[in-house]
Amino acid sequence: MNKNVKVVAEIAILLGVAVVLDIVFGILSQGIFPWGGSISPAMLPIFIIAYRRGVKNGLLAGFMFAVIQMMMTGMISSGVIAAIPESPYVGPGWLKLILVYLLDYLIPFTLLGLAGIFKGAINNLKPFISGMILAAFIRYLSHGISGVLIWGSYTSWFNETYGTNVSPFIYSFVVYNLPYMAASLIFCILVGIIMIKRGLLKTNL
Repeated sequence: MNKNVKVVAEIAILLGVAVVLDIVFGILSQGIFPWGGSISPAMLPIFIIAYRRGVKNGLLAGFMFAVIQMMMTGMISSGVIAAIPESPYVGPGWLKLILVYLLDYLIPFTLLGLAGIFKGAINNLKPFISGMILAAFIRYLSHGISGVLIWGSYTSWFNETYGTNVSPFIYSFVVYNLPYMAASLIFCILVGIIMIKRGLLKTNL
């Protein structure tokens, strides 16, 4: 098989696996994270693409995953601007929409492909895990910043519901985004280690 065709086919298959995992675990996590996010190994197929095929293909797969995410969550629709809450940091609705697209989808999911910096680590645990941690941390930062700039008003709901007095920064980075991002990263690492130990990721590039 032509190498380019093989790469395209591999990206398509693993991207499909990522989407299915995201849907399944999103359903299982429904109600736990009401404003989005789930404990899921859906990042793992993107990491595998990046490790096997390098940064460029990893970024491409991550970008495609981001676009699919926006479509599945209904973010590409005319009523999205109206659904975005008021923010003391961002004014016009169109600017908020752009930031939502960038910070919640395009940047965090595309940059999962940066795990490919560790290309060749597909059977080496230390760089394999390091790449996951780097990419997942960038995704976490992007979601956290979005939570402060765009979705900070949800902090009031949390404080009123649970009788707390946390800031938007603490709510976004610690209370909301950290638990599912840390759990998802650990999930990916554990499944990845099992796959490596069983030789499931060995391939002729």
